[in-house]
Amino acid sequence: MTRTASADSTPRTRPEPWTARWPAPLAPGATLGVWAPSSPAPVVFPRRFARGVTALRRRGYTVVTGESCRSAHGAATLPPADLAAELHTLLEETDGVIAAVGGWTLTPVLPHLDFERIGRAGRPLVGYSDLTSLVNLVPRRSGLVAFHGPMVVSEWGEADGPWQATEREFDAVLGADPHPGGRTVVTSGDWSDENLFWDREDDRRRRGNSGEQPARVLRPGEATGPLWGGSLLVLGLLLGTPLWPEPAPGSLLFLEADGMAPDELWARLEQFRLAGVLDRAAGVVLGRISGPRPTASGYAGYDEILLRCLPAGLPVAAGFPLGHADPMATLPVGAPATLHCPDPAGTPTLRLLPPNRS
Repeated sequence: MTRTASADSTPRTRPEPWTARWPAPLAPGATLGVWAPSSPAPVVFPRRFARGVTALRRRGYTVVTGESCRSAHGAATLPPADLAAELHTLLEETDGVIAAVGGWTLTPVLPHLDFERIGRAGRPLVGYSDLTSLVNLVPRRSGLVAFHGPMVVSEWGEADGPWQATEREFDAVLGADPHPGGRTVVTSGDWSDENLFWDREDDRRRRGNSGEQPARVLRPGEATGPLWGGSLLVLGLLLGTPLWPEPAPGSLLFLEADGMAPDELWARLEQFRLAGVLDRAAGVVLGRISGPRPTASGYAGYDEILLRCLPAGLPVAAGFPLGHADPMATLPVGAPATLHCPDPAGTPTLRLLPPNRS
């Protein structure tokens, strides 16, 4: 891709009341740009990356890979300013951008991004994990919905393609006519959090089924608000900095606690409570915890920790398909949704409201 100069811009958070507009949809035959700001995984795991690109092309997309997908400079792919410039160009020259994979090196890129320019481009941006910070910053700084969803290496690069539910949710949310009357996020019980060595074990088979973990109600109630959230670990990196993407009052928080033991989950939720983040929530959804593990004492009460830390009166659900497990939902960050939690014996639902493109 041709590089352009980046603008070091940190616009102020938009005033309340706040809503984000949906970007242009991905029509059949759309061109997707692939951006790798978080790790050089496309270079380190070329076969899995190639499988992911092939899977997207089989869905009818034209795929353009940025220079970051072909570069490795230590822990990163390109210098931060170059990565920012590449994202600006990809958003302006393609129909949407999907991250190659997560990692740890996106944070130094954030100060170099021009969020007004990203908003003017009006294109969808998809990612999670290390991309959590960006998909929350884009709605708050540019007024444009971004998407917490599957990435090229981790989901699209699965042997035999991504899980069908992951594909269906991606197409339904990002497609040309997404849920005109609203759409309920699919929460099938089957899932997998198995770790396979990329370009070794995963050449022979896809991730195995980890059993059934249906979505469940922890506290009944109903709430509607803009979606905000993702990886607790990544969001915590920005708390207290000028780049903190503060949730709007009345937000629906969806949180991912990948690999956390209950005591770490408690500590991170307490950090958010002390910072006032949880006071801005209208309801909370916790994703399935990939790699769950007990504390050193053997305690494994994730649900109890949630109810202990979250403000009284909030509807709370757990076991949703978010983040580092398959299948994975695609969530429009900054767009309104309704969380419905019936009595604890019932099944919670998360319903995306019709898109606002004005």
